[in-house]
Amino acid sequence: MTSHQPIKVLFACTMNSIRSPMAAALVRRRFKGAILADSCGVYDGYLDPFMVQVMEDWGVDLADHIPKNFDDLDLHSFDLIVVLTSEAQERAQEVLNQSGPPVEVWDTPNPTDEMFGPRELRVMAYSDCRNLLDKKIAERFKKHK
Repeated sequence: MTSHQPIKVLFACTMNSIRSPMAAALVRRRFKGAILADSCGVYDGYLDPFMVQVMEDWGVDLADHIPKNFDDLDLHSFDLIVVLTSEAQERAQEVLNQSGPPVEVWDTPNPTDEMFGPRELRVMAYSDCRNLLDKKIAERFKKHK
């Protein structure tokens, strides 16, 4: 298995609350089992209601998402690890300790940067994040279509 056509991908973030579960769900939605995807965080995180809402807008139900961290998974069971933050990159490298699957860095803006704005602005930030991840996924994994 090469890093160009992974079958099993892990998306990792600082917390497993927004970006990483969205990315994994977007892969599952787009590739319908041709690529298996999971997610985790440096920290478990929490179920974010805005994340659930913007994914529901695309027909993806993440209301039952259970946040998990790196210690909950065997990183060596993945063909590729995509880290969405520098903290996740550091943790992945620490856990892998020079062995295992390749790690790609997709620096992805945190939609909670708009945490204290009006609700519409917050939802827009989450939607923008979802759309960016979906675009990156489509470009990176296009050979599977």
